[in-house]
Amino acid sequence: MPGLFLQPNAAATISAMALDPVVKKHALDVILKGYTVIPAAFSAARCAETIARFREFERANAAIFAANRDARGHYPRIVNLHTVMPDLTHLFTDNRTTLAVQDVLFGAPVCLYTSLFYETGSQQPLHRDTPVFSTRPEYLYFGTTVYLEPAGAENGCLEVMEFGHLMKELDREAMAKARYGSLDALPDMDDAIWNEYQDRVAANGKGRGLSVRALHVDAGDTVIWHPQLPHGGSPIRDKSRTRFSLVMHVTPEGVPVYHQKAFFNPSEPLPEVAPWPYVTVRDRRVADFRHGVGFGHTAAYRLDEFRAAETAAA
Repeated sequence: MPGLFLQPNAAATISAMALDPVVKKHALDVILKGYTVIPAAFSAARCAETIARFREFERANAAIFAANRDARGHYPRIVNLHTVMPDLTHLFTDNRTTLAVQDVLFGAPVCLYTSLFYETGSQQPLHRDTPVFSTRPEYLYFGTTVYLEPAGAENGCLEVMEFGHLMKELDREAMAKARYGSLDALPDMDDAIWNEYQDRVAANGKGRGLSVRALHVDAGDTVIWHPQLPHGGSPIRDKSRTRFSLVMHVTPEGVPVYHQKAFFNPSEPLPEVAPWPYVTVRDRRVADFRHGVGFGHTAAYRLDEFRAAETAAA
């Protein structure tokens, strides 16, 4: 069963493995600290080229993008843009050190599940991803961000509660029963129980004296974080600034991902095989989603509504 990083002896096991020292170092960081920063996973030139390719794609689909800008002319997070823009998928397939680290940690080849493309920082409070990326078996998930521009205090960066992944899981069933009366009444998604859970996690970390660190990174850097690591987006001082980045949600192949209804009822038996197919991109497996591309929480646009940049230029 995949999930080496979840085993009690994971650090000792990986320390004893014959691995590239760089891969071993980053794998141990995820286990021990809850995250790792892989510097220069891509060159600055590759990052600039990817942003330029996004701008070309944006122009090719001007009507769709124009309808989804905010008051400053920026976009909310764009869900699964990689499904229509191969340059973004290649930030997964070509990220060789990141792939090697995650392969070791999972004990199985890592696959791309879904993605979020950001033009600006997210300004999110501290949270764990697991309520909305609830796998079976549990916790077989990593969050991964590739930064296409530097991220810091001015344009917003990732904040992590170091060692917060080591805190004991809360009694989720008790929380759900107290709020809804029974586990049968659990909704698939509900902000109220999400906020209660995240507030308790953050309070527990603060009570233990855990520090929150802002990760200032350069273009081309990649961050991997443990599924149970509390993290968020720092405040943005200059809201005119961009901070292009791609967040990828990854699992071993075939692992299903559920949401809060499964997370707050962990004893409920659920299928442990993903219902979606995969495609091979270069030498990696990518979930073959056909739900479309979404802007923020709006309804998704069908994939066939988008035009490739090359087609528009022709």
